[in-house]
Amino acid sequence: MSQTLNVSPFTLIDRVGQRLMVTFPGYELTGPIADFLLECRAGGVILFGRNITNLPQVRRLNDDLQQLARENNLPPLMIGIDEEGGRVSRMPGDGKAVITPSQMAQAVAGREAVATCAGVTARQLRRLGFNLNFAPVLDINNNPANPVIGSRSFGMTPELVGEMGVAAIGAYLAEGIAPCAKHFPGHGDTLVDSHLGLPELDFPLTQLWERELKPFVQAIAAGLPALMTAHILFPAIEPNNLPATLSRLFMTTLLRDELGFEGVLFTDALIMRAIADTYGYGVAAVLALQAGADVVMPLGKIEEQRICFATMLEAAERGEFELTASDNRLARFKARFCQLMRSPLELYPPQADVELIAQVARRSVSLIQDETHLLPLAPAQYVRPALLDFTLAIASPVEEGRLPGPLLAGLLQQKLPGLTVYNLPADPDETQAAEYFELAAAHDLLIIVTRNAFRLERQGRLVRELLQLNKATVILAARDPYDLGAFPNAPTYLALYGDPPCSLEAAVGLLFG
Repeated sequence: MSQTLNVSPFTLIDRVGQRLMVTFPGYELTGPIADFLLECRAGGVILFGRNITNLPQVRRLNDDLQQLARENNLPPLMIGIDEEGGRVSRMPGDGKAVITPSQMAQAVAGREAVATCAGVTARQLRRLGFNLNFAPVLDINNNPANPVIGSRSFGMTPELVGEMGVAAIGAYLAEGIAPCAKHFPGHGDTLVDSHLGLPELDFPLTQLWERELKPFVQAIAAGLPALMTAHILFPAIEPNNLPATLSRLFMTTLLRDELGFEGVLFTDALIMRAIADTYGYGVAAVLALQAGADVVMPLGKIEEQRICFATMLEAAERGEFELTASDNRLARFKARFCQLMRSPLELYPPQADVELIAQVARRSVSLIQDETHLLPLAPAQYVRPALLDFTLAIASPVEEGRLPGPLLAGLLQQKLPGLTVYNLPADPDETQAAEYFELAAAHDLLIIVTRNAFRLERQGRLVRELLQLNKATVILAARDPYDLGAFPNAPTYLALYGDPPCSLEAAVGLLFG
């Protein structure tokens, strides 16, 4: 692909607009949304689940967005998405077959599996007209109590995360999709979700070099073209006590000067409360640009994004942040990844890609222990089997509140026609716990699906009580694998590392051999 494309904006408004990635409501490019995009001369758009109903619709939307840019003398748009796999996916129902296992599940299956998943994801995004994926996650999940990372991470050591991250980045680049690794300089050791508050990590720069920075160093050496910031305070490192996103020490001195990153630097969403509650969108956008960010993502309502752009433009008119270096970085990025072209005609993933994802899922689901040799289950042995599914509606806004749905129950009912299904709240109160304990006592096989039981005390307590019934019981940790810590004596225990369709199907396959 050509690396020379004249995308250099020619007015100050154009140049500032290229520093902005926006969002909007709805499933189509309406007149008011087009006016908004042209008014701020936006350099990019990020789509969420709220913009996507099915594969033809999203491809049509992306084509319309690029046509708008082309017809109005704008450089081609960066069109991005958060398609990590696992619990962070924006794929609609007709694309669910290629939602990959979580990054942690992929790492369990090995480096080749990581590259396979990134390749399948990149091909599907390319079919839909995307050119940028905000993945892979390079945070080290060195704090199991982290409420926002967990199985989104490849694992708990910098060596593993770095190796797997490099494999994913190479696969994305081979398919012509830009990977944007996140969240620099590392969100894995936090106890606060930055969507909901401002995390703080009180350790020195030497520790950052020894752990959190290592995967990013490897990714940069592997040619990483884009990076996303983290909204985290490091009071022992940052003298002005600014979150990393707004800190020139982190975004320029450390990232550009010391690590040698030459790609495009995106902020995480400024609407996240870690930033919005303290600084506001407009002020935060200017501070991020002054710190060294190339592209800011205010997100939020259209009117709020308009105000953010106006604040950015006023600051540019006063010469308050650098323009030329970012102009050049964005021009190179768009020349490489955002050439104006129609998406391929084929929309739906080929069966070969679907099977690749299924194979990775089967290799990733882990039988941690089966002390009583309960597996494989023999359906004829059980008269009254039950599924007790602790349903976690949402752990973090990044998941968009999507429920797992009835897939697991349906798969199990095909194997166990007499199955009774109980959907339990994630954190049952005493009355609910007593009710479900009594119901479970009437069954001869319990399949218990836990979701964050190691953090939700009442969920863990109820599972321990259910185990005391001495029924044939198998536990599926459908989110992070750490649930076993809440009931270490569970005789039969599977870790799924996430509950996308492929992992649920693989788990049922393992249960029944």
